[in-house]
Amino acid sequence: MKRAVLPVLLVVCVLPLAACGGGSGGGSSSQGANLTPVAYVKSAATKSAKATSEHMELTGAVTVAGQAVTLKGSGDFDNDNHQGQLHADVNLGGIAASIDAVLDGTTIYLKSPILSAALPQGKTWIKIDYEKVGKSKGVDFSQLLAQDPSQAFKQLQASGKVVPVGDETIDGVDTTHYRATLDTKKLAPGLTAAHAGSYNVWIGKDDGYIYRVRSTFAAGDTAGKRLAQTTTLNFSDFGKDVTVDVPSDAESYDATKSGIQGLGG
Repeated sequence: MKRAVLPVLLVVCVLPLAACGGGSGGGSSSQGANLTPVAYVKSAATKSAKATSEHMELTGAVTVAGQAVTLKGSGDFDNDNHQGQLHADVNLGGIAASIDAVLDGTTIYLKSPILSAALPQGKTWIKIDYEKVGKSKGVDFSQLLAQDPSQAFKQLQASGKVVPVGDETIDGVDTTHYRATLDTKKLAPGLTAAHAGSYNVWIGKDDGYIYRVRSTFAAGDTAGKRLAQTTTLNFSDFGKDVTVDVPSDAESYDATKSGIQGLGG
């Protein structure tokens, strides 16, 4: 059961991050022609952070101390109400499982066959208020909720190393690809940088929304364990209506205080 918790934690991390501003975007290609690459990417992030909603497709791979976890999923997010839902398939060393996640403000709900045996009878969802969990562990998760793509791209502006790569088509949309080298300590607080990370952004040439974000970095934690991560997020359907079904209390087990196999405190 302990090994199975790792992919669940990956979803816990990815879902709120994806929903805090969701897609990213900026000015049109004509606007971009009058801006430096750093300024254009920043303006793109600001525009998309204001999108009311978006659809997201994600793929991710994380290696921790030689153990690999892969993740593939999709979901929809209502940024105005800070709600979202995601279905993901994960694989941990040949062990495959599916996970459903629902975000409602600071609360995340998780449902998966790998967790069902640990739930009380009649409960199908685990409920966790990750802001309360963070405070109990001395972590201010309100800063996480305050993050949006425009905040994330301030790191790019600070680096001053944003370069255009070229024009590419993503799902039929003409985009321009930008790349930056980042300080991994900024990307992952608490980790000591071992190698510089890379951050790639694809901005729509006609509408200025960011259609793809890919981040790659490697580092070591304070215990000397190796961490490597690659995540790709594809965005579409900006501004379309999104309906999120939040699980009821009757079908949810609140693990915020009691915890469950390492989740919830």
